[in-house]
Amino acid sequence: MDSDNTETHYVKNCLAEGCDQEARNRGMCSKHYQQMRRHGRLTPEREYRKRGMTCEAEGCSEGQVARGHCFRHYQQLRRVGRLTPERERTYGRTHCSYPGCSKPHSARDFCKKHYMSEYYYKVLMAEKSISNAAGGG
Repeated sequence: MDSDNTETHYVKNCLAEGCDQEARNRGMCSKHYQQMRRHGRLTPEREYRKRGMTCEAEGCSEGQVARGHCFRHYQQLRRVGRLTPERERTYGRTHCSYPGCSKPHSARDFCKKHYMSEYYYKVLMAEKSISNAAGGG
């Protein structure tokens, strides 16, 4: 065998902009080839984004959940089709009003834990007063 006749393996990159994956079908990686097959065009708006950063909405520091947004802003996009800052509630209450608790408020100035304990306390007291009034007790 002639040792001068060695083949060099040339690897092409995907034709899609910003993609450095190896091209397999028609000059594209498998992900972009499937996009072309299904939609007839490249669909960067449907591609997954890297997670772990903060929400892309202005002034939001929550972690990303889907499509670059936190859960609340993703739900706005999903339901309304756009971000709706005019509909967001800003009351000035930021923390639980229970003494010594610094968790974020959830309902009626309490965090979830203290609101639920207050709610169930009222329910239990109402049930107890009903049973006392009925003669059981």
